[in-house]
Amino acid sequence: MLRSILLISLCSFAGVASGPSEATMEQVPAVAQEQASNSRQTQTAKEKRKKIKSKDEREPAAAAVTSTRNVVRASVTQRSPDGYLAELVIMDGGLAVRNPQDLQMIGSSGSQISDGSRIIFENFVLPFEGTVRFKSPNKMNTVIYERVINFRINEAGSWVVRVEL
Repeated sequence: MLRSILLISLCSFAGVASGPSEATMEQVPAVAQEQASNSRQTQTAKEKRKKIKSKDEREPAAAAVTSTRNVVRASVTQRSPDGYLAELVIMDGGLAVRNPQDLQMIGSSGSQISDGSRIIFENFVLPFEGTVRFKSPNKMNTVIYERVINFRINEAGSWVVRVEL
């Protein structure tokens, strides 16, 4: 008796004892069709997101850091939409570095100003490419690194190039 109950319950669990009901037969194709249409919609949405334009078709960024060397983080942000000015702010451990060693500023146009408190590129022509090189020690003051930042500006404005060592 116990064996027959166990055998019937296993068979019904596996779907052998009784065939699938008509409701189950009707639901399977509908569910499969729905999943298929959902996967097609998902696939087309993914294709739209993945569609990448070639380099020539992309719109250039307003400003960007193109490369760095021996720098933890560098960014370019717009302070105001007026003027043609880029100020370099060098931060080391949360403090501003005012007089970096062996500072070299190279810009594609305009003029460079470096006094004790500010490092500025001004009156440049767009698109502007700037390079800043300087030397500064590591956190333990045991090694002096040459630091390099290259950036590009494509839109007019007052910009801040922030460099964290």
